[in-house]
Amino acid sequence: MHTLSSHSKLVRMSFERELLVATQAVRKASLLTKRIQAQVIAHRASTTITKSDNSPVTVGDYAAQTIIINAIKANFPDDEIVGEESSKGLEDSFVSDILRELNENDKVFNAEYDVEDQKLLSNSAFPLKTIQDVKTVIDFGNSKGGNKGRIWCLDPIDGTKGFLRGEQFAVCLALIIDGNPRIGIIGCPNLSLEDYGGKDLEGHEPFGYIFRAVEGMGSFYASAAKVSSKDSTLWAKTHVRKLTSTNDMVSLEGVEKGHSSHDEQSQIKSSLGISSSLHLDSQVKYCLLALGLGDVYLRLPIKLDYQEKIWDHAAGNVIVIEAGGIHTSAMKNEPLDFGQGRTLLTKGVIASCGPEELHDLVVRTSERSISSR
Repeated sequence: MHTLSSHSKLVRMSFERELLVATQAVRKASLLTKRIQAQVIAHRASTTITKSDNSPVTVGDYAAQTIIINAIKANFPDDEIVGEESSKGLEDSFVSDILRELNENDKVFNAEYDVEDQKLLSNSAFPLKTIQDVKTVIDFGNSKGGNKGRIWCLDPIDGTKGFLRGEQFAVCLALIIDGNPRIGIIGCPNLSLEDYGGKDLEGHEPFGYIFRAVEGMGSFYASAAKVSSKDSTLWAKTHVRKLTSTNDMVSLEGVEKGHSSHDEQSQIKSSLGISSSLHLDSQVKYCLLALGLGDVYLRLPIKLDYQEKIWDHAAGNVIVIEAGGIHTSAMKNEPLDFGQGRTLLTKGVIASCGPEELHDLVVRTSERSISSR
């Protein structure tokens, strides 16, 4: 499933600064979201609003987006950012709650984590002292995307409904250059591998994991509580399972039926002889695939006019591919195009452990199902 690695190659390369900043930003946002989730479950605090598409969004979503965008802009001021959230329509009282959570998280992070990691996330460029400061930073995530230049892609809480249920969610960040995902980082604050048939890392603490990958350099993960910019020896290398038949595959699917066509996915699994499934929210599914705890992620659209958002897949794309997996459209065995704006111009998404002939079989089965609608 994984092998220990010094991870030295990843920290001696052209993206060294980007990887260090992004890792610590995701880690800090993971700490915040884990803490807020605990408050939600304890019913001590739950500030949630509903967006225009009827999806929920919490103080945690906005606070995590603020932390990560602030870190990126402080270190890479010319980079663009595609962020899921916008401050449009937010009441000042709601933003005040965001600011309070940011200040509380700073106290926890600065008390528990290395001073060098704190410096990477310096807020000196954009001090967060007022409600307007928070709104300004959130709205730096307004890039339209595209196939030119450096664009960070951020989903501050992927799987908000799982977050609200006290289950799986993820903090997802990717760096896309000229339309191609080059770095992917996913924080899984609520993940225990033992819950999904795996084995937790020795010394793992209840703060989940961080997965990260750089194009051409492999895919790795580590206990979020132990990640340090000064120590690259804590990372374990991941790799997908090697299979010869779809019958042996474990499918990974979302919990929410509003996100993908579960009935159609069940038909596809039956056709392929797949009898084992894991259901969980967010891009944590990509991480389990990279670890070999699942083998195929089916996300078929309920409506053919639906376009997937790039922030739901960009980080997972790098992590899965660097772990030896394959990531394509659900209708054509073609790579996903992250350079066409804020959405993927494709009908559904499939990721698998491969090899190519098995992945192609899954895609052809999916394509027949979608085309017969």
